Amino acid sequence: MLFMGCILSIIEAKNKEIRNSSLEVLSESQKIAKTKNLENKVVILGEYDQNNSNQINEFGIDVVLLGATDKIKDYSPDLYKNTILGLINQLEPEIILFSGSAIGKDISPRISANLNYNLVTECIEIKVEDDGYKIKRPIFAGKIIQTLKFNKEPIVMSLKSNYFMVKKVGQKEYSTEQVNIEEIENTTAPMLKEIIQPQKETLDVSEASIIVAGGRGMKEPNNFKLIEELAEVLDAAVGASRAVVDAGWRPHSEQVGQTGKIVSPNLYIAAGISGAIQHQVGMINSKCIVAINKDKNAPIFKFADYGIVGDLFEIIPELITKLKE
Repeated sequence: MLFMGCILSIIEAKNKEIRNSSLEVLSESQKIAKTKNLENKVVILGEYDQNNSNQINEFGIDVVLLGATDKIKDYSPDLYKNTILGLINQLEPEIILFSGSAIGKDISPRISANLNYNLVTECIEIKVEDDGYKIKRPIFAGKIIQTLKFNKEPIVMSLKSNYFMVKKVGQKEYSTEQVNIEEIENTTAPMLKEIIQPQKETLDVSEASIIVAGGRGMKEPNNFKLIEELAEVLDAAVGASRAVVDAGWRPHSEQVGQTGKIVSPNLYIAAGISGAIQHQVGMINSKCIVAINKDKNAPIFKFADYGIVGDLFEIIPELITKLKE
């Protein structure tokens, strides 16, 4: 088949599997590639097991470039940057697509700046047109949707995480190539020496299918034991509002919202969270939202699928008891 160029997607692997945010990239890249008749190429960076091909063989991929080696197992900004720049110089892609993960947010501006390419972050819609691309992204804490028009490529884009539906298009064979991992010439570049895991292993709130989140309505830090217990029963991740994170009650890794994690679980339980716009932006794409709040006028009830008006200190223990039966 004769292609008009190629699209290059940067795919992240962790614990030998493709990250959920990168599955969104695979889903979106195949749509762009099909519409513009581009060869769909992806590079997998991180710790990945090639035997997990069932994760990626239904996304219309043409070529898989494997950079998942011990040398690049953990994220190194300069190592990733040099490797991706080497691929771009070799392949000359029209679009370079990143996820909106912490890595994607860090590395995409580096690539754009090095090559003097256009950069669009937090994309929520990419529309292919005859004379270019029309891209939408939220600004001002999600209060305004900005529309950008590009008539010239290449473009570096990063998707808003947990916003796009993961859609498979059927199995397709693809070729594989090993990527040359570019060495870091600058010996003063920061190198990752060690990753210290939390003493208590918890689910990543951005990857969880169920989240139980607490806000100021929990009244004090110790009361989050209720949230943790409910989360354990549901095999869920614990989330938190900005207010409780700012107060030092919970770690920033649990914060859901504009300045925290963007999530889209199957079930989001919000206990004692009023539902300010900053929090809403982070969880509005949840499949089902259940709100528990004693204030019947709390903003969260306007967009929750199910609302329970009452004392969360009575409701949650009862819910835990019923779920354990």
